[in-house]
Amino acid sequence: MQVPPTILSLKKRVTAEIDANFAAHTPAETCLLLDSTGPSFTRQYIVLNAIGLERLQAFNEIHAFSGSVYALFGFMAFSTGKNRVSIDSLCHPQAEKVFRDQHHTGAFSGVRSIAKLLTGQSAFSSTEPLIASLEYMFGDFVDLPFSYFASNIHIYLAKHKDQQLLVLSNNENCSPELEGLRSMSIKYIIAMAANVPFVYGGVKQGTPYFDPVYTKHYLATLKRITSTDKQTLISTPWRSGKKENRHYLNCYPSGNARWQMLKDFSRLVSGRRNIAWSRDIYTAFKLAN
Repeated sequence: MQVPPTILSLKKRVTAEIDANFAAHTPAETCLLLDSTGPSFTRQYIVLNAIGLERLQAFNEIHAFSGSVYALFGFMAFSTGKNRVSIDSLCHPQAEKVFRDQHHTGAFSGVRSIAKLLTGQSAFSSTEPLIASLEYMFGDFVDLPFSYFASNIHIYLAKHKDQQLLVLSNNENCSPELEGLRSMSIKYIIAMAANVPFVYGGVKQGTPYFDPVYTKHYLATLKRITSTDKQTLISTPWRSGKKENRHYLNCYPSGNARWQMLKDFSRLVSGRRNIAWSRDIYTAFKLAN
């Protein structure tokens, strides 16, 4: 697979910055924050593979939002051989067609999805396409309950755009309302975390929570997480560099991140081909540093 120079530079930069961070700070004294990345959550695979499973498990805390929750659990499956579909298969340029077909049925599905958006409806009627993709790639792994996973993981969900965000964890930081979700299969939790209201419909029967990025308290929550005295590694599309105890690791290639997200979003909704997902997986797991 051909990888554009911008993605090659991204992998090189990410690897160097992560190595520099761990040359100065141990994972045990570091907090990892995986920010939302838009439709290309697969960019986080490049970051996560550079971190590695051993260091990931050793982080003091992990905080994940939106599609990065998908990437976090997906990376753990890939790293432990629990994926149902091989990485080689997912790196094939045609692999994305399965994901596309899980979102679109029929020749005019893309047109219908665009029309729904233009009339104030969500592009898709539920999170079922997300769940189908998780089952396809990871099989039994995504049937595991959240309680199976480490206590350093914190997943953020929203119930209403005006309410404080809720956090799911296997420690005392868990919101009381979400304690019952600990016994739920992670595929449903991942789908709710990535449940963008205008894409997958938001809150509805059987799906009581949605992507917290689309609330008034999202930015405030990010600031609260990063305001502690812990060294914090932040994988985000929006910022680079260091400030006090915060290391901002830009997980997008050079260029306008908003424009790149808009292109990925338009391809998702319209049912057009997008090899970025396969290319990111190839770059993360197959391309030598």
